[in-house]
Amino acid sequence: MKTSYMSQFEIQQLAEAALISYEFTASWSRAFEAAKEFAADELGIKATTAQAATSVNIAKTGWEGIRQSVQKIQYQNA
Repeated sequence: MKTSYMSQFEIQQLAEAALISYEFTASWSRAFEAAKEFAADELGIKATTAQAATSVNIAKTGWEGIRQSVQKIQYQNA
């Protein structure tokens, strides 16, 4: 399997896989591995460290947005 250029859409797919992994494991290091596994299994590409790390950083941003929206809802209902 070769490393390859990934489009923004493919990086976003890796980020979604990382976010899902984080939701179940609460581990960003496991999310990193999940992103690399997704690239290999679904895209047939060996993700570079930079590609996987970028996808995890995108996932972290998404997780922060989820966390803040849940916190906002809880405070509004109180």
